[in-house]
Amino acid sequence: MNIVFSVFEILTLLVMIVACCSFFTNAIEWTGHRFNLSEGAVGSVLAAVGTALPETLVPIIAILSGLLGVSHMTVESGHDIGIGAILGAPFLLGTLAMFVTACAVFYFAAQKKRDFHLKFNHHLFRRDFHYFFPAYISVFLASFIPNATVKTIMAIGLVCFYGVYVYRTLNKEHVPDEEFDLEGLYFARQHKNPPTYLILGQLAASLVTLLVMVHFFVEEIQQVSSTLKIPALLLSLIITPIATELPEKFNSVMWIRGRKDNLALGNITGAMVFQSCIPTAIGLAFTPWVLNGQGMLSVGLCMASSIMVYLAAWKIPRFLPHVLFCSGGGFYLIFLFYALFAPLK
Repeated sequence: MNIVFSVFEILTLLVMIVACCSFFTNAIEWTGHRFNLSEGAVGSVLAAVGTALPETLVPIIAILSGLLGVSHMTVESGHDIGIGAILGAPFLLGTLAMFVTACAVFYFAAQKKRDFHLKFNHHLFRRDFHYFFPAYISVFLASFIPNATVKTIMAIGLVCFYGVYVYRTLNKEHVPDEEFDLEGLYFARQHKNPPTYLILGQLAASLVTLLVMVHFFVEEIQQVSSTLKIPALLLSLIITPIATELPEKFNSVMWIRGRKDNLALGNITGAMVFQSCIPTAIGLAFTPWVLNGQGMLSVGLCMASSIMVYLAAWKIPRFLPHVLFCSGGGFYLIFLFYALFAPLK
């Protein structure tokens, strides 16, 4: 009965996340319009950081709960959930999120709501991966470093590295690519030009709701893990990212439907850069950061999928990006098969 209730709570949280996404994407577009930012900057920084906050909060809460003994969580389980959430976020973005984006293009094109061609800024797309690759490689290398001080220095370096990325993105991409096709602000539909405080109020309200839900989600993960005797690391690698990465995926689907491909893809690639820097820095600083076979596999598959997706940023036939994006679904299935069946051997 407890498991059934936990599943019901998780599903309820997912529905609430989807609803919050609609409010968030609406507010983030108005924020970019109000401050005269490009779609690249809005997608890669504002939208990416905003929707990445829930999954960033998961490892923080899990690690702190383990250290403080909150909700009967042990230090070990707190570390496992935290590391799983940290690894799972960029892995899901680089594989399943890209696959979902390609599927959204196919679906909405079939519905005559857009065309099949992905129209995005190839330079901005490549730039995000130029920051993602070195940051994510450090995730793998840090696992072989036994010295905690060195890992802490690497953590500080990752935070500074992300700061450089944000600075260059906002300063080099400050001129809008195109005019935003804006729907009325949900908090002020009667206003054609809503005041800034209402825009930021809607943005804050949608984010706070997401953050509150994450706290309850972490507790459910721990409870289900203990009841079913499933390793917390495995559970958090599979389930946690799917729930906490829903904002990126649903935001991107909504933008794909509206033919705002720069926002859709920048939302994902910008979140990949953020996830490979800030949450990883937290993991390096506050956990032993020793990856097992499943963790190593997720890193390897994410890199392989990201390289395939990166190829879509070059001058290639117009339909090839869809194929490259869809390959992420295959990499995700490989990991899912290994994670579910390898422990049984």
